[in-house]
Amino acid sequence: MRAIMRSARREVKAAHQGGGAVSTANDAAPAGLRFGHHTFFGAPPRDSGRGPAGAAFIGVPFDLGTTLRPGARFGPAAVRAASAWWQYARDEGADRQEGRAEGWYDLDRQRWILRGVAMADWGDVRITPVEIGANLDRVRAGVRAILQDGCFPVIVGGDHAITYPAVRAFAGSGPLHVVQLDSHQDFVDERHGVRLGHGNVMRRVSELEFVTGVSQIGLRGLQKYAEPLDSARRYGTRIVTASQLRHRGPAAAAACVPRGATCYLTLDIDVLDIAVAPGTGTPEPGGLTYAEVRDAVRAIARRCRIVGFDLVEVSPPYDWAEVTSRAAARLILDVLSAVLEGPRGRNGSRGFQGLVRSVRRREIHG
Repeated sequence: MRAIMRSARREVKAAHQGGGAVSTANDAAPAGLRFGHHTFFGAPPRDSGRGPAGAAFIGVPFDLGTTLRPGARFGPAAVRAASAWWQYARDEGADRQEGRAEGWYDLDRQRWILRGVAMADWGDVRITPVEIGANLDRVRAGVRAILQDGCFPVIVGGDHAITYPAVRAFAGSGPLHVVQLDSHQDFVDERHGVRLGHGNVMRRVSELEFVTGVSQIGLRGLQKYAEPLDSARRYGTRIVTASQLRHRGPAAAAACVPRGATCYLTLDIDVLDIAVAPGTGTPEPGGLTYAEVRDAVRAIARRCRIVGFDLVEVSPPYDWAEVTSRAAARLILDVLSAVLEGPRGRNGSRGFQGLVRSVRRREIHG
């Protein structure tokens, strides 16, 4: 080792004496080095000064609402790392320096997706121990700030409890229909006195005055108590089970959503089969394939206008080979692409900004 270090020092000294361009610790970094930290898809941070973004990512490392296996607090970091496979801009050259939004070429569909869509990573919501209510209020404030900035919010959890404050951020913006892709109903009123956990989230969402309805797609598994299902039916929840979606196809998912409605989409990763997404706290066998979920989202987006989206319950401690976080990262891109191809979508960042502006106009004019 000493011989190697002496040789390296001699090379540096010789290069300096000969006018060579060798960087030391006090010089500028050599070309070809990259920062080690991750943002979602390598998109620039919010404060990078690159102008307004169309889509804004925000992580919520929160799993205080979990009733079974914790670990979803590590979800945002894992999905960020997995998303590095799909870089927002080229890895080299002027496009990298300028952060140009190139998009991705979908080999399956033989077309470009998300070309010209500016994206930004807003970082993570600051989570403090124990304080469930205070943490959820911070989630609401973060999503609200994204909307006020004119961006389309993409919230990455974290357990499913974060959907309630994310939906609350749309208060004052007019009627909103919530579309849930999940293996569970999450319609329990309370459990051991807790009403803000991940099993209560859709019950709390249904109680918001501006939420006009809830569609639940991909449900399966076993349920111990009848009360949540009975309450959901009395509320008027529209349900498409995993078997129904599998047999009837994406059209079943679309028919479950009111045509032309303004919608918020929440996607629990456990809607996917346990073989596809093992890294989650409450996995269920008999789930959907990636293609079934993707095609269902595309059908839904063609029928309504999606103005916000979250992806929750990725739990890296139970993942293997990072397959769940990679599936989640790719699913985010497919959802965003589907949103732009919806009934009022347009190409580039303006498509997302137009969706958010319509929400803000409804807020201003009531």
